[in-house]
Amino acid sequence: MNKNVKVEIISIGTELLRGEITDTNAVYLASQLPLLGMELQKNYHSGDDIKKLAQIIRQSLSRSSVIITTGGWALPRTT
Repeated sequence: MNKNVKVEIISIGTELLRGEITDTNAVYLASQLPLLGMELQKNYHSGDDIKKLAQIIRQSLSRSSVIITTGGWALPRTT
């Protein structure tokens, strides 16, 4: 891949926003992208709000070729 590939990382989890855990996934991914010839454009943290997350993903897709998501949330059990 060449350096024209623009990448954004979206780390998902309210615990990240609260400072309860450190986002080691994004740190690792960001360090590996240059080795692949990719350029990190932005790194976002999103809470566990599906509407806000969808908005961030839409915006990211309008700017970058590759979007990497990491983290997430557990859906409530229905049984």
